[in-house]
Amino acid sequence: MSHKSKLWSSWKRFGFVTIGLAASLNAQTDSAEEEEVFELSPFQVDASEDSGYRATNTISGTRLNAAIKDIPMPIEVITDAFIKDTGSTDLRQSLAYSAGMIMSSQNDAGKGNSFGTIGGVHNPEGATSNKTQTSYKVRGFITDATLRDGYRRQFATDAANIGRVEVIRGPAALLYGIGNFGGIVNYLPKLPTADEMQHITLSVGNQKHYRAVYEAGNTLDNEINFGYYVTAVHEQNGSYTELAENNRQFISPIFTFRPTDKTEVTIDMEYGKEDKNAVGFQSVRARGDLSSENVANQQDRLERAGFLQFPDKEIRTMRWSGPDTFLNTESHNIRLQATHSFTDNLNVLLGYNTSKVEFDSRDVSGGITNNVGPENLRSTITVIPASVENGDAEFIFGEVTDAIFQGSWSDRNEIIDRDQIRAEVNYNIDLFQNSELFGLQNSFLLGRSEESSEKSVSTRGTIQNQYFYWDPTDSSYMRFGVNGDGTAAPGMERAAQVNDLSWNQGTYLVYQGSWLNERLTAVAGIRRDRNDFRGRVEDFRQDTVTRNDPGAKEKDTSQAGITYKLTKNLSVYALKAEGIMPNFDGNRDVYGNAMDAVTAESEEAGIKFDMLDGKLSGTISAYRIKQTGTPIFYWWAPSPAKGRFDPDADIIYNVSDFNPTVEAEWRNGSFTVAKPQWDAAVDAGAAYQLDGAWYLNATAPEGVAYMDTVFNASKTTNPGWPGWLYIQDDNTNNATLDFASAEAGGYDAYLSGDQESSGWEAQFNYAPNDNMQFVLNYAQTKRSVVNAGAFPEYPWGAGGVDKWAVWYFPDGAWGLSGYSLDDQFLDPSDTSTWQGRGYGAGEKQDDTPRHSLSGWSNFRIDDGALAGFSFGLGFQYESEREYFSGITDGSGQLVTDTNGQRVVLETDTRINIDAMAKYDFKLGERNAHVQLNVYNVMNDQAAYGYIYAKPTEYRLQFGMDL
Repeated sequence: MSHKSKLWSSWKRFGFVTIGLAASLNAQTDSAEEEEVFELSPFQVDASEDSGYRATNTISGTRLNAAIKDIPMPIEVITDAFIKDTGSTDLRQSLAYSAGMIMSSQNDAGKGNSFGTIGGVHNPEGATSNKTQTSYKVRGFITDATLRDGYRRQFATDAANIGRVEVIRGPAALLYGIGNFGGIVNYLPKLPTADEMQHITLSVGNQKHYRAVYEAGNTLDNEINFGYYVTAVHEQNGSYTELAENNRQFISPIFTFRPTDKTEVTIDMEYGKEDKNAVGFQSVRARGDLSSENVANQQDRLERAGFLQFPDKEIRTMRWSGPDTFLNTESHNIRLQATHSFTDNLNVLLGYNTSKVEFDSRDVSGGITNNVGPENLRSTITVIPASVENGDAEFIFGEVTDAIFQGSWSDRNEIIDRDQIRAEVNYNIDLFQNSELFGLQNSFLLGRSEESSEKSVSTRGTIQNQYFYWDPTDSSYMRFGVNGDGTAAPGMERAAQVNDLSWNQGTYLVYQGSWLNERLTAVAGIRRDRNDFRGRVEDFRQDTVTRNDPGAKEKDTSQAGITYKLTKNLSVYALKAEGIMPNFDGNRDVYGNAMDAVTAESEEAGIKFDMLDGKLSGTISAYRIKQTGTPIFYWWAPSPAKGRFDPDADIIYNVSDFNPTVEAEWRNGSFTVAKPQWDAAVDAGAAYQLDGAWYLNATAPEGVAYMDTVFNASKTTNPGWPGWLYIQDDNTNNATLDFASAEAGGYDAYLSGDQESSGWEAQFNYAPNDNMQFVLNYAQTKRSVVNAGAFPEYPWGAGGVDKWAVWYFPDGAWGLSGYSLDDQFLDPSDTSTWQGRGYGAGEKQDDTPRHSLSGWSNFRIDDGALAGFSFGLGFQYESEREYFSGITDGSGQLVTDTNGQRVVLETDTRINIDAMAKYDFKLGERNAHVQLNVYNVMNDQAAYGYIYAKPTEYRLQFGMDL
């Protein structure tokens, strides 16, 4: 039976049990005609004491309704009032003022974050540009752990459907399982209203913004207290960039009813559709010296460059990729949930959530090369390194002749089916109730969650090894199916089919207790997860099928925290928690084994306060999170498990590009220095030709002498590029056959590293009176690499040490990476003594700002000529961000300038100001309002790294009750 069949079988059993239980309990209800009093389920948050931007309770901290001030963890609640005042239209906008949350990143540690999104290497935004729109950075860690009332989501939602957003910072594996080291976001949908309501909101704005929202809700006074809330949205937007636009439709009905006074059933549904046009790159990396093959296969080398500019285009608004790229999304979600109270202290929850999202996209990729393609499309361009001031060690800032853009198109269809079942039992028991000192209130939560995710990805692309071409001085839009001169471009072919199945089963037990007259509260728990993954990749171009089944693995995580009330208004807390991210990608390490799960441990302490009769509340906390087992990729690292090198045989290199017969002005001249040793090797037969290629026996003394001379010259008197030594074929035998890249052995091999984030945060909510509200958030974040990975010990054999393997090569970007052999290896014969110099131990390698501060204020006028008006003003400040760390995202190569120094670039500090004005009034007997939101009031349009600030936007809305 498949994973999904098992899950559906579990769901059917759950459904029958729930229905039977509800019917049975309904038959036992008291028939007396007394008014029923419904108590709030402990699985539902109590928002009755919420006021404006202030919330008192949370459901996310323990999965049970609890006071925020009693929970020993930092919890931020973004209320419906705040969402409306800031004019947020989706979840990401709702989080814009949340402390330390990064919605747009450019530099994320790890392989491939810059390549898996639309635009690829030419898209300067990092992992946060994920098409799911649920990726963000919290406390320095990328996460896509977005939840809808506790159930995992991986596609966007509309803010009109959001009742509140709860943000928990730090690892939260205890309740929510996998993938949330920096924190999680749990948004709660709007629930049926007690009284009948209908409301419509219409808004218009610059950049072709139009939006209409319809909301309706009620709870009927019938036997089952049937309630509903329906949200429907239509929105369309343009952009300050050329061509880009999107259209979105969204509907979300939610229904509740009570078969008995002890049972509540929720049916929560969503459907969304969004079409985005012109989503491709705006410009391309301005580098033109790479060969046609390298542009196609070594996109990471383009990261070293800035972006191509045209004299007739503004780089911040242009979109050279044209109108034919797109991203269309269609999604739906259904949640069925039942809660029942057996007694006042025994409650159960049973829930099932199913979701499906389909992404259809077309994208264009490529880069600028030279001396290929139609001559009439070649031109001279100026290439630009990432560091304009200090240049680049690999290419020269200046003109490249015969340059041409070489590209390919790709179509991608991705479908993700996700199912989740949850069952939870809550039991409460109070002991010694008559004793203020020893009275103990206990709450236990036992839960089981099972989740499966099936992903299918089908890709088509331009016929392999064929390309379309465009003049790099022609700023006209690229078009699908044609070259820049109007001739037909190569056709498309089926490229690959990828099918992945991931499965998570988690069982957790949580305890919450308070004693000493509720002054001391403890929350602790343990969770066991079982994770499984199966993958299949069919490459139609290579006619290969690759399967990945690393096997199921189990992992235990725990959490423990305490809160102590120093006074009625002031508490201190301490928390220790763990997080886990299974190896769902099936990554292998350099030993050939499936990598273990990435884990995180955090320690945190803080202060919570609730003063001035609730007018001033907030949290101040300090934390440290250590992530262990992070996959780190260096393409040249030794990977002995690949086993293609015979260490007991002679070391043989193909030196067709590494001998004096190919010496040229652009090479470093080391072949000329080694010409006598080469001649001696030829005379001795150590250097020889076979099938037109030159080979060298590097075990023979003459071969050793030649290789040593070239390497030593390249390290000292003749720095620079000699030639490519690592051409492999059936006649070669050298240790580079066992390097980390997928070119060797068919898979990328990873090292395991550690990263850390530490800092402190403060959140304040102040309402001095009923007419004024202030929210202020601050985050200081220090993100650093603790361990940049360790090479394995390569098992040399009778053939001796291969002193010229790729990890010993004297290059400034890889191999020795600009260091001497003795500096990079404590013992050159033992690869495990690699020191990782230049690769970031103790450095950031991340663009999280060290300091971020945000605030929002609102003032409402009740009397006088301006009665009904309210005004809001907000700001966001970020300190410098390291948007380029001098290490390529695709392969881990160093990027150095002309002085041999690693290129590290930072943005300027940034401040943004938003404003709001609102007027509430009566339209006949109906409540109505007009609201104006202005974003980026100062119209800042500067570049922060490679991403430009959006110009001023305004949204004018009108809303009224129907």
